[in-house]
Amino acid sequence: MWVCKDCFADEEIRQEILNNFEQEGVCGICGKNAKLIESSYFIDFFRAVLSLFQPDNTSQMTMIDIIDRDWKLFANTKCARSIIGEVLDTTNYGFGLDDHVSYTNDILDNVSVWEQLKKDVKENYRYLFDHEKFDVCADLSPSYSLNAGAVLYRARVTPEGQKKLRCKEMGCPPKEKAVAGRANPFGIPYLYLCKKEKTTYYEIRAGFLDKLSIGKFKIKKDLNIVDFNSKISLFYSFEEGGSLPDIVAKNKIFDAISSDLSKPLCRYDTELEYIPTQLICEYCKLNKADGICFSSSLHKGGVNFVLFDPDDATCTSVICREIKTIDIDIEK
Repeated sequence: MWVCKDCFADEEIRQEILNNFEQEGVCGICGKNAKLIESSYFIDFFRAVLSLFQPDNTSQMTMIDIIDRDWKLFANTKCARSIIGEVLDTTNYGFGLDDHVSYTNDILDNVSVWEQLKKDVKENYRYLFDHEKFDVCADLSPSYSLNAGAVLYRARVTPEGQKKLRCKEMGCPPKEKAVAGRANPFGIPYLYLCKKEKTTYYEIRAGFLDKLSIGKFKIKKDLNIVDFNSKISLFYSFEEGGSLPDIVAKNKIFDAISSDLSKPLCRYDTELEYIPTQLICEYCKLNKADGICFSSSLHKGGVNFVLFDPDDATCTSVICREIKTIDIDIEK
């Protein structure tokens, strides 16, 4: 079957087709006139992908569902079913396109180390934990460079009677006033920033008619960041000879840590909930990281940064904003 790059969403696969196409013509799946390659070109890769799964009657997801949720390999379900179906016809994996599956037990065991670590540090060890298996499953070394001159944002609600806060008032509190947060322990201030101004409105839970001071922060030097949003392409990893189960486990763990870092503290939660992510940040510092970044759970597409040394960024200006509308989303 002849396929084109537009059958895929993964950029590495799309580029591979552009670099190695065999002819031009009509795509056998989407019907477009395009540069084409035989789908068998990717057979070894997709066999490796399918080997990541096992039948699971307790799961509510098919392999197509999981691949789309976690990896976005295909442009749409039709393309996924056509290509994966062709691979399934060549080998008996013990499941079909519409069967419910999960990742293999080895992958699930590795992914579970984050939940086990959370349980241990909240209930058993607090400041010490068995990190050997965690090190194997999740490399917490810096993977992203936040370059000098980059601009990030931070918001505060402007006190009544003031037009806006001053630059020197936009930073984090002094050590003696630093309360515990998702990333920082009590008494150790970190600087929480956002990639986009709009994300700051959500992160401070701004209310209707609140007046906000938005600080623009400039990064002073190149910083080494542990990026919990990073996701390594499965295809790139396969081409480089990497272990796909290890890549899956690492990405799933990073997703879970990012989710916990961005999770708002509910009214019935306690600061005990902060301990695992605080520990992870300390661990990142030991690995020579200057900070971390992770997804915002309150603003879709938003990215948050935490700088371990507040002096690594300086507030250069402050602008005023007022919240005019509120859109409340209720989970059903």
